[in-house]
Amino acid sequence: MSNRMPAIVAAVVTVVLLVIVAVLLLFFQMIALNGATTRQGVTAMSVAAVCQGIGILLSAFLAAQITGLVTAKLGWNTIIAVVIAVGAGTVLGSLIAIVSTFIGIPIAGVR
Repeated sequence: MSNRMPAIVAAVVTVVLLVIVAVLLLFFQMIALNGATTRQGVTAMSVAAVCQGIGILLSAFLAAQITGLVTAKLGWNTIIAVVIAVGAGTVLGSLIAIVSTFIGIPIAGVR
């Protein structure tokens, strides 16, 4: 197994998990915006989706970097490194997704 393969696996698993989180949060945001106009709802969900997409990319990069760091510098087992990197990336991406959901609603002008 090459050095890059665990980093790629960590990034892909992180992206898959965060896409699931993003879809769930957008669904909950759609329910929360039930009383808003269509224009406000689309704006709020678009802002949240863009922020979540950026968060997913940052988290995937973080997961890949953590995996490479702990396997090369610290000499950890690759499986443990991937699990820890996926956990860290998923937590960071989930926090960004939650914050983006709460940011998108006031930006759209929903009161």
